[in-house]
Amino acid sequence: SSADLVLLDPRVLPPSTSLEDFDTNICVISWFGLNGPYANYQGSDAAINALTGLMHLVGEPAEPPLIPQGYHAQMIGGVSAFNGSLGYLLGQEVGDKAFCLDACIYEASMCLTELFSINAYNDNPLQTRMGINRFPPTYPLGIWPCKDGWLGVTCLSPGQWQSFCKLLGLDDYAEIPLFQSSVARLEAADVLEPMILDALSMQSAEDLFYRGQAMRIPLARVPTMEELFTVDQYVQRQAFSEYSCGEETFQGPSVPFRLLKTPPLLGGRVAEPGADNKQWVNAARPENSKSVADRRTSPNLPLEGLTVIDLSMGWAGPLAARNLADLGATVIKVESCTRFDWWRSWEATREWIDDDGAEKSLQFIYINRNKLDVTLDLESEKGRDLLLRLVADADALVENYSGGVLPKLKLDYEHLVSVNPQLVMVSMPPFGCTGPWSGFRAYGSTIEHASGLPHLIGEEDQLPTMHHIAYGDAIAGLNGTAALLTALYHKKHTGQGQFVDLSQTECLFPLAAPGILHQSVYGEPPARIGNRHPDYVPHGVFRCAGEDRWILIQVQNDKAWRRLCDHSPALSSFKQMNVDERREQNDRIEAVLQEWTQSQEADSLMHALQRVGVTAAMLNTGPDLLKDPQLVARGCMQLIERDFVGVQPHPSAPWRPGSEPIPIRLPAPTLGQHNQLVLGGMLGLSQSELGGLADTGVIGNKPRLP
Repeated sequence: SSADLVLLDPRVLPPSTSLEDFDTNICVISWFGLNGPYANYQGSDAAINALTGLMHLVGEPAEPPLIPQGYHAQMIGGVSAFNGSLGYLLGQEVGDKAFCLDACIYEASMCLTELFSINAYNDNPLQTRMGINRFPPTYPLGIWPCKDGWLGVTCLSPGQWQSFCKLLGLDDYAEIPLFQSSVARLEAADVLEPMILDALSMQSAEDLFYRGQAMRIPLARVPTMEELFTVDQYVQRQAFSEYSCGEETFQGPSVPFRLLKTPPLLGGRVAEPGADNKQWVNAARPENSKSVADRRTSPNLPLEGLTVIDLSMGWAGPLAARNLADLGATVIKVESCTRFDWWRSWEATREWIDDDGAEKSLQFIYINRNKLDVTLDLESEKGRDLLLRLVADADALVENYSGGVLPKLKLDYEHLVSVNPQLVMVSMPPFGCTGPWSGFRAYGSTIEHASGLPHLIGEEDQLPTMHHIAYGDAIAGLNGTAALLTALYHKKHTGQGQFVDLSQTECLFPLAAPGILHQSVYGEPPARIGNRHPDYVPHGVFRCAGEDRWILIQVQNDKAWRRLCDHSPALSSFKQMNVDERREQNDRIEAVLQEWTQSQEADSLMHALQRVGVTAAMLNTGPDLLKDPQLVARGCMQLIERDFVGVQPHPSAPWRPGSEPIPIRLPAPTLGQHNQLVLGGMLGLSQSELGGLADTGVIGNKPRLP
């Protein structure tokens, strides 16, 4: 009762315990949420990755999809639960009712694959498994060996392709009209890739990385676990700290965002069981503690009254701001008619503008719900001054521009804080705001490349393997929310705003922690063992009936093994084997298991195995997500009407203060939709002034060609 918040895993509570027994704020973190048909299912990180659709895309076309290694889903669920909890604590005043949040790891992990279900709803072509490090719509995109090390490549635009060709000495291919299209290059990958590999094999990865970044190509070194600790960027930013546990010391990831006025402690000891008991023996209950008898769902959202300026574009920054908008903050997205959010489109054509293409991008629509939108030409004096007026009354600002853009416009923190000394500003460039890579260009794929994470998935003889989405973006977005809320919480209690420096790449290091810690403790990276597991046998992805249908099966103990054997007579001869014996016979067991599963329907088999206590999950695709029984039962997908595209599904926020999801209030805005509301209503500009701004191109509601 002395705590401000209690974090609960419902599995560890005694059967007779009720959530009503707790007389303070609660956040319950579970695999599937507190209600719905999966509420009592066996969960795991791999099961969540299977169900969200992430796993289905990774691997060779004719082979079983690959299981991501580590604890990604739990970490995503943990950061997400932190965001929901801190958001509700931030909005709580003395005398308010206590809250009980239902934080669902499955729904939190949907942030990676939200677009899959939206594309399926719109009958867009489904992404398929094309091979290791090969996925649409970008090529070249992958990780390739060089003379000394690995290079991560992402070339999307014609300019990047042309520069990449020049970097590798493939000038003859730079201007070929066919290859100016990323999709066309992907279709010609079998022709282009041998030449790329040959050119890379003769050069140094580090040299190519630095020379390529000087040409504004999104390249990355792909460091091994051993190399991570010596990368100049990470050393300078103290991305790794020293920790101790008993007599042992080791290196592990530091906090990926730095509040400059209140920097984090770097390193420290790992708490031993019971080490801090004395601090809690006589802990006094705070005077403003909440009564569980008064706990209810508040009609108001916790961040109502807060204003956030969203200067970010793409996925990571807009997701960070969207989470605050879902919690009730007024989020004002700022674009311009010539430099609009690139998730509307990478480039404008007259045909695209005339067809209202800027308003039809599904990826923009789902990531920018609940926001207002204004257009301001920040390169003009009037546009810059209007932004400063918005900032003067704002609580926070988030941006993910490339380094040097805002200082050039005189809109960096030094200038913004001059009009609002209490401003919280989160800058989240790919590699952070300091260090030799601070100005380098990157996409979500580049961030994953630079994190070393690709060295931990797949088989030893496979290339370092990506997750086949822009993995770094979504993870950085969740951490961006955490950074904003942390600084805002500090501001609430001290009145101090501050600058927050977030490195998107460093946000991925916790996901790579099993490999990082193994390297630090044992002096070598963990073995890449594909879909097998060091402790669970059998453990893998098995083909089911139908085209490209699969199921994940994880046998976590002998009891689950016997239950699996009881359900599958084909396995009866192996039933009495312990885990060591099963490991010796793993090939035989997997062959028998595969012969059995390929005649089974994946969804029916998943439910049957879960009912007898075996961890199993079908590998969902986009269409599967729309009809997933758990997501449907919990009302996860909210249908929202929007101009130009009609009704669209939106996955709900992954935390809820009751049995129902938090309602989505507004569809994503159209370009400049709220110029009148924000510039006229909030800033008090007259109709004449707004007309003048429109006439001079400072504001508008249609994209313009540069």
